[in-house]
Amino acid sequence: MFCDKVEVKIKAGNGGDGIASFLHEKYKEFGGPDGGDGGRGGDVILAVDDSLNTLHYFKTHHEIRAENGERGKKRKSHGKNGKDLTIKVPRGTVVIDKSSEKEIVDMTNHETFVIARGGDGGYGNAHFVSSVRQAPRAFELGEPGEEVEAVFELKMIADVGLIGLPNVGKSTFLSVVSAARPKIANYEFTTLIPNLGVVEPGTFETESGFIAADIPGLIEGASKGKGLGDEFLRHIERTKVLVHFLDATHEDLRADYVTIKKELKEYKGGRGKQFGAKLSSLPEIVIVNKIDAVPQDDLKKKIGKAQEVVSSKIIPISAVAHKNIPALVHEIEKKLKKAKSKKPEKEEVKEKTFTIRDVVSRDVFDVQKEKNGYIVKGTKIEKFAIRTDFSDKHSMMRFRDILTKMGIDKELKRAGAEEGDKIEVAGKRFSL
Repeated sequence: MFCDKVEVKIKAGNGGDGIASFLHEKYKEFGGPDGGDGGRGGDVILAVDDSLNTLHYFKTHHEIRAENGERGKKRKSHGKNGKDLTIKVPRGTVVIDKSSEKEIVDMTNHETFVIARGGDGGYGNAHFVSSVRQAPRAFELGEPGEEVEAVFELKMIADVGLIGLPNVGKSTFLSVVSAARPKIANYEFTTLIPNLGVVEPGTFETESGFIAADIPGLIEGASKGKGLGDEFLRHIERTKVLVHFLDATHEDLRADYVTIKKELKEYKGGRGKQFGAKLSSLPEIVIVNKIDAVPQDDLKKKIGKAQEVVSSKIIPISAVAHKNIPALVHEIEKKLKKAKSKKPEKEEVKEKTFTIRDVVSRDVFDVQKEKNGYIVKGTKIEKFAIRTDFSDKHSMMRFRDILTKMGIDKELKRAGAEEGDKIEVAGKRFSL
């Protein structure tokens, strides 16, 4: 079943906790600390599978979780690392952060991508042995794995997009020039999902061939949700040439052409990003299909009227009768070569404005006074807080020692904090 847009919750594995343990063994009076470190949580990795052409897997797998790392063990044994979880996606999948609506990765030119990293394991008490600390009892918790709420959008990889009103013969043309077998019937909206067709080199004596995408027909008001809407236009965002089909049996080909151009201009891609200007300005080939179904005099009048608003020469064809198909295929290949030879426009690169935050160390922290106490923020201290078990007195003693060494306790007192005041770091609270 075809599916081109899904929401997925992704969770990397949590790191395993370290443990506090002491060696108890016969004939070893001073065994010492032997608590091992926790294992690292597994990553969630996206991998391109070119045999896939749908995101249907995620319709029944809304939540993706990698394996957690194991807890540390006695005898300084390291906990087992969690297994990485590799998820296969079709090439052309775009991953968007649901909350910020920013693109995380486009899997068009990536083979693999780590979408969520597993948390590091916590240290066991054996890790903290030193010349001045012979029997430490402190240990660390494992870090939580990264979480991502993402939207997956599939955008097909095609050179040529076939567009037009419903039932104008796009699918018939695709079945003639390629091995694709889309549904073909004499009623509107026969095509409910995009279809890809590969025109092999040598077809009608072509040199290189191309890939064509046939999308469901558009109608007036598609950009406002009428008919099947215009969401399927995302599958021609990557194309370099559009082939615009007109139906010779329709009364006003000029109006049909204007209708589709208007819907292209008003198209907005995912996240409301304006793609209409790009789509409507792509190189196009306008053809009139089903020429064998109308008298020649009527056909000339209709084409002449449409030619008034079409800048390129309109090509008459009959996909069913295979009339002028070779000429059209060669024209597509010609336009495609020209489009590919053009140098892509360089995107404006905004110069980064460097601030003091770009060059300071991770030791930097900030103390903020709140109504119910004080909040301490900073990359390094928050990492320590996450890994500290605030219910264990030995681990808490170590955390307070870190506060002193980093100068945070002095800053708290300078901000007015007194003994007994509540302090919050990384969502965890304790009394000063």
